[in-house]
Amino acid sequence: MNKRSIHKALTEASRTLLASQPDLFLFTSETHQTEWNITHHFANELHKLFDGYHCDLDVGKHNLGDRRPDIVIHKRGGHEANLLVVEVKRSRSDVAGEIEKIRNWWFPPPLRYRYGAVVVINEGTQPFIAVIPNECCVAI
Repeated sequence: MNKRSIHKALTEASRTLLASQPDLFLFTSETHQTEWNITHHFANELHKLFDGYHCDLDVGKHNLGDRRPDIVIHKRGGHEANLLVVEVKRSRSDVAGEIEKIRNWWFPPPLRYRYGAVVVINEGTQPFIAVIPNECCVAI
């Protein structure tokens, strides 16, 4: 996989999510929509596009103070096939901070995710997707 194919998959998953669940942001006044709910539904769509990989949410990384990436696309049991780490947001206000988090937490050894992405999904806006290659692990 390369940066373009990762971006294409993230775009397709976000479009499919919003098309298949047009009421994703429709809640009563007693219910508050969270990023975790959006992340769950997005991961269900994303998983379909990465055949041969696992898709896990909110997994604690003990070696990093139990920090938890929103979504990881990987093969369980080792770090050799850590393909993609995704941070899902509802606002573009801190995309730069999320990119730095990916670079500082998920790209260095031993995890070495090959790609990171920030995906912003919110009501009334087109999804925003930024894909970042881990330059130590992939040829751009």
